[in-house]
Amino acid sequence: MSSKATAVAERRRTLRVLIADTFPDDVRRIRELLGERGELLVTLARTPAEAGQLLAGGAFDVVLVGDSVWNDQEAPIARHLREHRDITVILLAGDDPREPHPALKLGVHDVVNKSRLGDADQLSARVLAAYDESRSLRRRDTMVRWLEREARTDHLTGLYNRRVFDERLRDICDAARRSNAATTLIIADLADTRTVNESHGHEVGDDMIRRAAQGVARCVRGTDFAARIAGDDFGIILEGADLELGKLVARRIAQELERLNANEWCHLIPVTLTFGVATGRHCEPAELFAAAEQAMTNNKTNRPVVTMLWPRIDSDGPSVA
Repeated sequence: MSSKATAVAERRRTLRVLIADTFPDDVRRIRELLGERGELLVTLARTPAEAGQLLAGGAFDVVLVGDSVWNDQEAPIARHLREHRDITVILLAGDDPREPHPALKLGVHDVVNKSRLGDADQLSARVLAAYDESRSLRRRDTMVRWLEREARTDHLTGLYNRRVFDERLRDICDAARRSNAATTLIIADLADTRTVNESHGHEVGDDMIRRAAQGVARCVRGTDFAARIAGDDFGIILEGADLELGKLVARRIAQELERLNANEWCHLIPVTLTFGVATGRHCEPAELFAAAEQAMTNNKTNRPVVTMLWPRIDSDGPSVA
């Protein structure tokens, strides 16, 4: 189905139209013109305040608003229309500017000059065309946001992916150097995924990764940043946190995984993570990452557990545990 046919199909229902202007004669004239079309259900607002109440209490597809109302920054209807971009807005202009109207950059979908309203067919066609255009723009914006989110998300776990992790770690380390603040990085490695993949199949291995991510997501704070940075590795950035807090977060994740393994996941292959924690103030992202990764390697045993070591004294690089 073509885009035009889709738009027509979408507006087979009656469109709800609100007219809000401070000039009663103009309002009545527009009402008379639009009232001749059965696909438009028109409501009049006698004052800007009434228009704001109608918008807040009911659903409208299209609003024809006078420029005197739109330009009133304190009017509830003006604030509502600027904040809710799901409504098609047509500005009723008192003048006839030669250049594109500035309101078109602020959320207005069309500008109709009141002195050139024309006949009923012309005005209703403008209303329907503006509605179709706004629907297309909203679909496009939704698709763009979806694509942006897809590009930043790891599809298996729902966490951020490695590209976003690298960007965030770089930005946080840069900010930490300027403010002399600490940045703590936790690297977590999921145990035995290769063995599980070979013995039980990749679907079971993927399930382990998803469950590990669930345990991580449950324990990080709202200000922290968690990502899946490799096949079975996770990275957690704690901005402004010291080594002790990093160890505390890692310990909390390990305890949550133990609880889930014993209760919710008792019939499944247990999930175990090995952690490496590193903290730095003036280090480069790669240096901090390498320190956390080395700490994780040092903490690995035949049965990985959280092993916290005393922080290494090193004034030129990150402290690790």
